[in-house]
Amino acid sequence: GIAEEVVPEEEIIITHSENLALHIDERELEEISQQVLQKYEDDKEARQEWEQMFEKGFELLGLKLQETSEPFEGACTAVHPLIIENAVKFQSKASQELFPPKGPVKTQIIGKINPEVEAQAKRVKQFMNYEISEMMPEYFDEFERLLFQLPIFGSAFKKVYYDASSSRPTSEFVSVDQFYVPFNSPDLQRADRYTHVIYLSLIHISEPTRLLSI
Repeated sequence: GIAEEVVPEEEIIITHSENLALHIDERELEEISQQVLQKYEDDKEARQEWEQMFEKGFELLGLKLQETSEPFEGACTAVHPLIIENAVKFQSKASQELFPPKGPVKTQIIGKINPEVEAQAKRVKQFMNYEISEMMPEYFDEFERLLFQLPIFGSAFKKVYYDASSSRPTSEFVSVDQFYVPFNSPDLQRADRYTHVIYLSLIHISEPTRLLSI
């Protein structure tokens, strides 16, 4: 007989930064989205008591005045801003320590030290401080927001990633009320997942809310 030539299928090469959703079956994508949403709802429900304490504690910061009927109708209650005053002090001191005038990046040489390695470490330090101070204008403001919320809520998060639209690294503060982790997780490294809830305008997507779970 005549052997039939088998033509191999064209190999699809997927790069590291490519959108994987374009290469996954629609039914499988739907199953993944349902799992992501269910896990997010589970994490949100598990920390419901903490969120209620969070809302009550926010009223004690002294940022707003409320009318009440006690001790008389139309009375105005005020809360002493002791907590927020100390949060601002913490923010100021921590910012001075973590963001000195020469920049926050320091280098440490591990192993044998020689002039070539020292020169390399100096170049890395200078470039990274330049990148943070000049190429990432949002870095300091996002950093200040993090340091303000840290003493109030006990936890604060930020993520640094490469932004393809601006062709540079980006540092973004993630508010604790938009970040969900399984409630019993000891830390992020040992967490089964964590979810950043991102709110986008209708200009970007058809739905105003998007969930990203890792």
